[in-house]
Amino acid sequence: MAKVYLDEINTFLESNTFDILSNDSSNSKNINSSLDSFISGTKDQLIGVNWDGYRTKMGEYNEAFASGMQIASKMSEAIKEALQILKDYLGDDLMLDSSKLDYYRKQKTICENSIDSLKGMLTATTTVESKGANGETITSTQLLYDTSEINSKISLAQETLTELNRLITKIEGLDEVYNKAEAILQEAFSGLDSFGASVTSIKPDGRFEYKHIY
Repeated sequence: MAKVYLDEINTFLESNTFDILSNDSSNSKNINSSLDSFISGTKDQLIGVNWDGYRTKMGEYNEAFASGMQIASKMSEAIKEALQILKDYLGDDLMLDSSKLDYYRKQKTICENSIDSLKGMLTATTTVESKGANGETITSTQLLYDTSEINSKISLAQETLTELNRLITKIEGLDEVYNKAEAILQEAFSGLDSFGASVTSIKPDGRFEYKHIY
């Protein structure tokens, strides 16, 4: 079941997360360009089998590096797109929760029954007996309730019913929109597995020991 909050979406969209990703992407692009320049610019200066091997290995890392930048950029755009889809669907609603669908449907039934009961009260009458001028009994019929008050209550109930119908219709469509946003993210994030595999497949030069620097 989907649950979406407008304030959470706005908080994420307005955060500096995308600026950080953009800066990282820009820095990564500069590094990638520098590596390309080194690989292509040293072929005539650094000659030999060993240097060729170094450039080949550096090229493998650079290809993976470039792939990682593309994936990061794609994920950033996918997150924006998915969040915007949900925000557009929310519109003026602060939140939508598909788990509340049954609750709203029950409230709709209660509201409809209340309107029917109120409408019945509009025509409800009572018999009133009074004495005439000659002492005779006069029987008359009059409305049991104040129709202006009942009509006011009916109007309020109908406004509530209209809002319940709107919420029910919107929540019924929420899962489809949520799944669409989720599919956009899944497609973008699917590249992580292939990227991880490509990085893992690169074997470091056996003549060097690679250590993590903390």
